[in-house]
This record gives sequence, C-alpha cells and structure tokens, in this order.
Amino acid sequence: MLGNVGEVRQLRFGTIETLVFAGGGNRCWWQAGAVRHLMESGVRLPAQLVGTSAGAGVAASFLVKGAETALQACQNLYRDNPAIFDWSGLARFKLTFAHQQIYPAWVNAFLNADTFALLGRSSSRLTVALTRPARFLGLRGSVAAGTLAYLVDKYLWNSIHPRLPRMLGLRQDFMVLNDCGDVETAQNLLVAAASAPPIMSARAIGNGHAIDGGYTDNAPIPLQSDAERAKTLVMLTRHYPKLPPMFTWRGRTYWQPSQRIPVSTWDCTPKATVRDAYDLGAGDAVDALRGGLIR
Repeated sequence: MLGNVGEVRQLRFGTIETLVFAGGGNRCWWQAGAVRHLMESGVRLPAQLVGTSAGAGVAASFLVKGAETALQACQNLYRDNPAIFDWSGLARFKLTFAHQQIYPAWVNAFLNADTFALLGRSSSRLTVALTRPARFLGLRGSVAAGTLAYLVDKYLWNSIHPRLPRMLGLRQDFMVLNDCGDVETAQNLLVAAASAPPIMSARAIGNGHAIDGGYTDNAPIPLQSDAERAKTLVMLTRHYPKLPPMFTWRGRTYWQPSQRIPVSTWDCTPKATVRDAYDLGAGDAVDALRGGLIR
C-alpha cells in the first residue's frame, strides 16, 4: 500500500498547472461529471492536461464540444448495442468485440471535422499517453505482460504508479493531441490510447504499434520536476477506502472518487450505468466545493 500519504484539506484549483485524467473505461465518467461541475462553478481548466485510455477521451471532450455531448453520444451508442461481443463468428475462432466500432464512433461524436479547429484554439494542451510494446516480447507478449502487471498491481501491490510494466520492457510514450495535423490523426491517437487487445486492436502510431497507455501506467505523467509535481492534480478512477478523498503522495495531489464508481468498466450495452458514474463525479465536486476542499 502507499506510504507517506498526506491528507489535503483545501486545494486552490487555480494553482494547478497539470490535470491528469487516469484511465478506467466507463469509470472515467466520474472525471467528466466532476470536472464539468467545477467548470460550471467558474473553475478554469489548467494549461496542461494529461490522459490515457477513456480518460484521454474525456479530457479531449472538454477541449471541443464538452463532456455532456460526449456522455450523450456514449449513451446513444450503448443504447443501440445489444452485447459486448458478437458470438456469431466463434465457430470460425473469431470473436468480435463491440468496442472495435463503438469507441471510434464515440470519439468521432465530439472530435470530428466540424470541431477539430477548436483544438488549435484551446488554451489547454492535452498530452496523450500510449504504451509501446516491449522490444523482446512483441505485441502479443506485451499485452500478456501488461495484463499480468495489472493483476499484480491491483490485487497484490495496490500501487498507483506501477513499476512492473517497465521492468517487463513496456515503454511509455506521450503525444500532444493539439499538435495533430488533421482530425484523422487526432482520432487515431485517442483510439490507440484506449486500445486493449483483444477488445480493441493495436493501432499504428508513428513508426510502430501502440496500445492502451494503462498497460504501462493507468495514471500516466511525463517526467516532472519537484515544482511541477507540486502543481499537479491527478484524478483517479479507482477508490482507495483507506485513503482520504484528496491526498498528497510523492509531491503530487490526488483526488479519488468518494466510493467505488457504480459502473462496469467495459459494459457497452443499454445496461451500462454511465450516468450514475457521471452523477457521482458531479456530486463529489459539489461536496468538495461546499466543504471547502476545493476553492
């Protein structure tokens, strides 16, 4: 478990220069609800955003059409999708996951030809974290190693920033969404950052394949100085019952959900409770503002 954790009793959001959106599939709607309520209360997004997996998608939505538009698009796509995967090809040893089509369609709902120019005009820059396969393991071996590292981290070490993936050779890479030259490149970057084979296939980015940034670190952060750490807020999507709602660890500030987020990570059917996750985030933001935790 984490050591040397300090409780935060008040955070001046205006001092935050880097806001990190951890990955977590549907759990990232907690981040969307929390940040949207903060912005409606007058809080401005920091100049630097960092995210991976669905966290990067949620962060990107704030730079274009907004989180409510992204949430509505997600609910519409899920409503029309009967199952997480298609069993019809199983006899041919082919199992098709719905996220292969749904996730790119969701990204296109808020980041498209009509909204792409907004990225260039945004006062915030979004750095997207990817995982590059280990050179000696290849793509399939890296996916297996990343999955193993995730299980070890979740059930044994319970760490926020795991070291095992890097020890196994997985490499973290960062690219800035605002620097993409066209909408197709930007969409491909966001989809690659959430690509967790076999649910979603790896994507070609630059000179090689890239997969979900969470395989390396679910709450990814580029190398920082001590001064930069002190001005960083990480929005987690896992709930740590033994830790306070907001805490400091290794020089950074972390904000976690008040409870386990009430949604299945990968569910993409009408049963998915993404609105509940979103509402929990909004409620946690309300409590943080009313209680003086965030000013």
